[in-house]
Amino acid sequence: MTTVHLFNTNHEIYWGLLIAVYFYYTGMSAGSFILTSLGTVFGIEKYKKVSKVGVLMAIVLLLFAPLHLLFDLEQPSRALNLFLHVNPTSAMSWGVYLLVLYPICLLIYAWYMFRQDFVNNMSGSGFKAGLYRFLLFGKTDMSAAAKENDKKKSKFFGTLGVPLALAVHGYTGFILGNVQARAIWHTPLMPIIFLMSAMVSGTGLFIIVLLLVEKFKFGKVSDDIKSLIPDIANLMKWFIVIDGALMIIYFIVLWYSSEAGYAAAYYLLHGDAWSFLGLENGIGMFLPLMILLSKKARQSIPAVVVASLLTIIGVLAMRINLVIGGQELPLTGSKMLEYAVSGHDLTIVIGLAVATTVVLSFLYAVLPMNRPGAQVKLTSQATKGVAQ
Repeated sequence: MTTVHLFNTNHEIYWGLLIAVYFYYTGMSAGSFILTSLGTVFGIEKYKKVSKVGVLMAIVLLLFAPLHLLFDLEQPSRALNLFLHVNPTSAMSWGVYLLVLYPICLLIYAWYMFRQDFVNNMSGSGFKAGLYRFLLFGKTDMSAAAKENDKKKSKFFGTLGVPLALAVHGYTGFILGNVQARAIWHTPLMPIIFLMSAMVSGTGLFIIVLLLVEKFKFGKVSDDIKSLIPDIANLMKWFIVIDGALMIIYFIVLWYSSEAGYAAAYYLLHGDAWSFLGLENGIGMFLPLMILLSKKARQSIPAVVVASLLTIIGVLAMRINLVIGGQELPLTGSKMLEYAVSGHDLTIVIGLAVATTVVLSFLYAVLPMNRPGAQVKLTSQATKGVAQ
């Protein structure tokens, strides 16, 4: 029998930009939802006024996130195999059910939050009124008992959503951390790092979206929202501090763990330095932290917006560095693998980002984002009304 020996066999990079962006979307969804739960679940009154903004953002991001996986499969019907063949020892098998349960929970949670507003605005013959009547499913009771039931149910499903949000994004970190062949991934810290960076990016996007909704839905950023922004910015500051501490611990453990770990750490410092040190940790973590450390900057909306944008960029770079960079290190031989994003994948990412923005803008425009003291921006006398 002839024995064939293969040397320096190149491995393909199977998880590319679409997978990295999928991790990114689920993280921002989880982060924004956790912020909404501060009001409805944990009872912090000042956050209740922005809960609707956050829950819609969480839902839309999560609905579009799995589309990146389906496009990456190229044959989307293969996704059914994860439902038909359950493996209780596989994080990926658990993940597919989490991706179903979590959005269902969020939709029910959002319905109880919006129900009373639907009832208050269902009169008339326009598109919005008809939509509200349809979404009510006949539940128009506005008695004190019904309102109390809405409050209890929204808190229940919000409470249920918190562990689901943590699990949905935590499992993505667990998938990477469980791959023993990849030193850059194989650490118990990976799920925690993913969760904390999700809080950073989710908070950053939430601030920007909240300000846009205030501007275009109500005509201006109200004083109560202006007073809330520094509090949210302060939360983001501490999220960045914790995320940065975790990354330092991760890097030290990686550097001293093994020969493969040292090679991975050396690659991050030298081969991928511009992205890891410059984009991810410099621009995306250090600069926003320096901005948010200043109390005066936290009270400045432009400064907070800049910090938020930088964190969003930094966490995206982190996802790409870990997912794609972790596969560029060779399993055999000494030649680094190269990855070049295809025009097809880039088009899908941009297209889904645009679609996410359009759907989110539509929902913010047509749904009653009512909160105490806010008046909806009027476009004509026919649409005149004051938010309840």
